[in-house]
Amino acid sequence: MKAMRRLAKERTYEYLRLTYFVRFLGDAFFYTFLYVFLASLGFGTDKLGLIAALSPFAALLGNITFQRIAKNLEVNRILMFIFSIIEMTIALIFFVFPKQPFVFYAIIITCVSTINGPFYSLLDGYSGTYISERNKQYSSMRVMGTLSYVIGPLIGGFLVDNTGAGFQTLFLMSSVFYIITSFLIYYLPKQKIELHIIVPPEEKKRLKIIGKPELIAYLLFNFFVIGVTVVTDNFFGIYLRTELGVTTTQFGYIVAIAIAIEAGVMFLLSLRKNNSFRMPAFSFFFIGIFLLIRPLVIVLNLSPTWTMVLSVFRGIAWGYYIVFNVRFLARVVPLKHLTKALLTGSIATTSSRIITSLIIGESLKHHSYQTVFFCSMFSVVFGMTISMIIAEVDRRKQKKVDMIVPFIEKDQDLN
Repeated sequence: MKAMRRLAKERTYEYLRLTYFVRFLGDAFFYTFLYVFLASLGFGTDKLGLIAALSPFAALLGNITFQRIAKNLEVNRILMFIFSIIEMTIALIFFVFPKQPFVFYAIIITCVSTINGPFYSLLDGYSGTYISERNKQYSSMRVMGTLSYVIGPLIGGFLVDNTGAGFQTLFLMSSVFYIITSFLIYYLPKQKIELHIIVPPEEKKRLKIIGKPELIAYLLFNFFVIGVTVVTDNFFGIYLRTELGVTTTQFGYIVAIAIAIEAGVMFLLSLRKNNSFRMPAFSFFFIGIFLLIRPLVIVLNLSPTWTMVLSVFRGIAWGYYIVFNVRFLARVVPLKHLTKALLTGSIATTSSRIITSLIIGESLKHHSYQTVFFCSMFSVVFGMTISMIIAEVDRRKQKKVDMIVPFIEKDQDLN
């Protein structure tokens, strides 16, 4: 074990990349197929909608709670170790106790959601602090997670269809990766770095949303477009299995290809270092159009083949949004408020997910997927349109100001 501790200390950067890879593999096997698994037990869409609403709400509460507890990186490490053990236990419970009542799954999933989101916040905080002091690339760590989410669905879907245990195989594999994660976390080098830094009074000002049209447009886009799309994606997998008869193996292929496309888009955008998305109206339009593909193929009731082929292009939108999300906010708000802005955007998305999950889950009890997804398209189009209008009007207004200011300064110089 001394060799393991020495390896983690001497090759911390590579060690962290391995930790990301293993941890994301655990999630890929567990969460990718979760709603498909629940649907296979015969739970109605109203119940699945309830779980889809409870999960983001619990994650939001967990993030708020544990951010207050994590005062330094050593506390981060201890919490991550505990969280991995808990998630390993929950994955084993899913493996050992199949076909339980709905309440059982609702409670378990809500509990695990409380710690799953905070785990990544803590891991990002630990690794982000480490690499910032050594001028390393954070993106090279997260790409390991993307690789995991390509491998996990590819293998996971095949295992469900070709092993006698079905979904239980995934939960067992997930528990194995979680226990390996806890082992890796345990040997992470200790770093006594305080996270709660005292800031000057002038930096304690709250993030102001009023008077920032671009930020308002961004929050509306998160609420009406991103939040709604996350929910429809959850039900998309159920539609493929229950309505089109797509196998779990095929579903795994769809997820893997979509994420591979997402990674490719992120890579291409990363090559444009100076891209700060100064035309957000175009970005809102671009993201929204590609996010409309999945609801549209359901509304058109296309064949299983065309539905699967077209649905993977959703990865273009998500890859673009992930890069846009940070770079756009870094331009719109002061860097000292970037974390607050990201959290505010997350709250807008989470609120939408809670509301939309309950509405869609209940609506699918009484209406077809075509009708419900057609209505969801209205939300996406409305969010795109209102966000584009606000952003474009503000951009043109700012452009006029930029044209006037030089003349004002010139006149002042003459005086």
